[in-house]
Amino acid sequence: MTACSFSISFTICLSFIFHPSQGFQVFQPQYQTVNPDGAAFISCEHDANVSSIEAVRLNGLSPKSTTKVLCKENDCKGIIMHKESPNRCLFIILNIKPEAMNMTYQCEFIVKIDGLFVTETGRPTTILPGPEETVGEPQPQPQPPPRSQSYQLRWTDLSAILIGLLALTVVYSCVITSFHIRQRRSRRALENTTYVEMRKAPLPRKPQFEAIYE
Repeated sequence: MTACSFSISFTICLSFIFHPSQGFQVFQPQYQTVNPDGAAFISCEHDANVSSIEAVRLNGLSPKSTTKVLCKENDCKGIIMHKESPNRCLFIILNIKPEAMNMTYQCEFIVKIDGLFVTETGRPTTILPGPEETVGEPQPQPQPPPRSQSYQLRWTDLSAILIGLLALTVVYSCVITSFHIRQRRSRRALENTTYVEMRKAPLPRKPQFEAIYE
């Protein structure tokens, strides 16, 4: 190896060391839950030091590893794109159906760095079902109590009913007994009472004098 070729190689190595790659990173949530209104929000953000975004897209990745552009500038169906800042964009997916959860969603940014267009993508987001999607699932039915426990509950209820009837019978008997006692006392009082009729004494009769006239 000549000195000239060595110096060229050394210069190329130094250029890679002091001029790092122009790439950047894209950040997006790993999981996102569907809202009660059937919509999901996916926020996309990059760390490139730029003042504007050349292009931003939301791609759909199917289980067969095929990529489809779902939303881009002036071409979004069922998705709202909102650019919040040069480094951040928000996608709102509307009316999500169960089949839409079979794919993942990937953010893609194209920015211009030092006169070059650089494209980077994020780690795909998986959409999870929300509360409304799980309402229709069958709920576990409560298990009936054991047979011995059910018998015990029946005997407890029957005992409570019998105790209530017994208490009612005792109260009724006490009322009837007190009523009879009062009746007997009133009858005895009437039998011991004698009615004495107060009459005026007869006036003494005056002797009759008969005048005998001859």
